[in-house]
Amino acid sequence: MKSTTITEEEKRIIYSILNNEEKKSTFKYEKIRKFFNIFKKNKLQIEESKASYDFTGLLDKGLIELEVPPGSPSQDTDNKQNQPGKNYKLTNKGLLHIFNGKFIYSPSLLVKYHNEIVLSNSLYKYFELKTIRSSSAKFFVLISEYLYDIASYLLGYRHSTTMPFTIEIQKDIEHNLNLIALYLGFKIAIQYKESNLISSTIDNPNDKAVLAIFDMEMSMKKKLSRDPKLLDLIANVFDELSKGREELLSLSRVN
Repeated sequence: MKSTTITEEEKRIIYSILNNEEKKSTFKYEKIRKFFNIFKKNKLQIEESKASYDFTGLLDKGLIELEVPPGSPSQDTDNKQNQPGKNYKLTNKGLLHIFNGKFIYSPSLLVKYHNEIVLSNSLYKYFELKTIRSSSAKFFVLISEYLYDIASYLLGYRHSTTMPFTIEIQKDIEHNLNLIALYLGFKIAIQYKESNLISSTIDNPNDKAVLAIFDMEMSMKKKLSRDPKLLDLIANVFDELSKGREELLSLSRVN
């Protein structure tokens, strides 16, 4: 998968999609507004035209697709034209570009798309859904950095289309993705030691603020300690560190 250039206008459209996904109250609001007839029909049409976007570019680039409600007949995937009134969602390629482009997003985005391959194979392989849903600020920074590293690697991977995608290549990609995950596990283990929880706020004169952050991060630490997937990742981190230590000791004995 190759990186795709996103224009400033397309960025605005992407942010409109992200905002709509977080609010999810638009449909109910529209129904109430129309029911009470607060605005005249022509004014409503003017407002709707102002908020209209051209989704064609993002559709052609494969970054978004029409969102089909459960139980609805599937949309024609060959139809790339704008469909006013329809909802759009990010594709797996779109998610990678969001992460790689360091777009501003919240944990709700990762919750909404938890079944998508790019997240199920990278993020939810190591975390329970409820852990991501209740992310604290510091923890979410680590997650955002991790997803950036994953996206940068996958979008920057160069593979000639003239060469077959072999098992060896697949294993190499999986190995490198595993190293990125181990690095995340290492950073989490280091950050959530008691001595590091308030390291960034130790000079803050507001004791109440420091205590509030400390309590919030301690709560996050408890949630992390109850996530079996993360505990497995941390265990793998320390196994790898132990193996590395033994290899260093063996080399020193030989020399």
